[in-house]
Amino acid sequence: MSYNCLESINSIYVEKAEEGYAVSPCCLYKDKGKVFVPTLDDVIDNPTINEIREGFKGDWKRPECITCVHNEQMGKKSKRLRSLDRPANQITRWDLRPGNTCNLKCVMCNPGNSSKWYEDIDIYKKYRGNIGNGNSKQVRESLDWDWIYTRCVDTALSIYIAGGEPFYMKSVQNFLNKLSKHEWNCNNTVIQIQTNGVSNTDKFLNILSKFKKLHFSISVDGWGSVNDLIRFPTKHKDFLKNTQELVDLNCLHLFFNITVQAMNLPNIDKLVTKLQETWNGTYDIHKLWGPNYLSVNCLKPEVVKEVLRNTKVPELKTLYADYEFNIHLNQRMQSFLLDLDAKRGTDSRKIIPWCFE
Repeated sequence: MSYNCLESINSIYVEKAEEGYAVSPCCLYKDKGKVFVPTLDDVIDNPTINEIREGFKGDWKRPECITCVHNEQMGKKSKRLRSLDRPANQITRWDLRPGNTCNLKCVMCNPGNSSKWYEDIDIYKKYRGNIGNGNSKQVRESLDWDWIYTRCVDTALSIYIAGGEPFYMKSVQNFLNKLSKHEWNCNNTVIQIQTNGVSNTDKFLNILSKFKKLHFSISVDGWGSVNDLIRFPTKHKDFLKNTQELVDLNCLHLFFNITVQAMNLPNIDKLVTKLQETWNGTYDIHKLWGPNYLSVNCLKPEVVKEVLRNTKVPELKTLYADYEFNIHLNQRMQSFLLDLDAKRGTDSRKIIPWCFE
């Protein structure tokens, strides 16, 4: 029986954990798919991951794969479908998460994924309790890059790096600089960086310019002040400048990741229009999976119904067909936003008034 998803066969996902590494069938696999191992040698042949892999010979539409289910329902080519285009007999795609070093503290993020959230750790603990991803160390940035490098030279067809913020990590810069010395990788390896679009450096850009196949996935959740508020302390002018610098590298693919939540639902149409007008980039829209007090269910029915009635972004109607208002989450959202305003000097009532209607 053949595999219905090859993501866990020809790709490897590895994330720096507090102790050792976390591996998973893929970055989108929900719930119980993450396994902790002491060394990277244990990543290649892990009994739990092997068991999950074998499960993909049957029905792949399991709860943990809900993101691919949603994408295929909307007619998009999911991560599962893309995996079927790659060879099945070797690892050719590397999905690397070096750590949580980051220069932003996005409202929906956590200290496990952003070191900067430790500046507001009191608010985080008040509303969410434990620290995300089970990490207590403030900064983690120490993959075994030599181990990865030796396995990527002249073989890797794709290397995807996310964070934290990769452009903010010296270790990522050093790894790509070392890899750029190999002509085969410069010509054949797709280098895909997941970035917040406000962290470029000239030295990093110079290294990337040596690669012929550059893909950039830029996380953006609003246009102008809405994005600045959600992805604090982003500045819109920096986002525009840095995104254009990435475009000027002659990247093959510019991709925008949009996470829909209560804070940006009424701004999504403007965001999509501006991204297409400015850079003609493609985009992917997905639901916020947590925290629940920032979900669209926090918004009052009249707000959501008006957006869904007038939107030109078809994905929104599909994603929120099951919308159900929750007054308790609404109250918790408002309390959280006002606490953040007091700490960060922002003004949520002015920038996103629909959250307070």
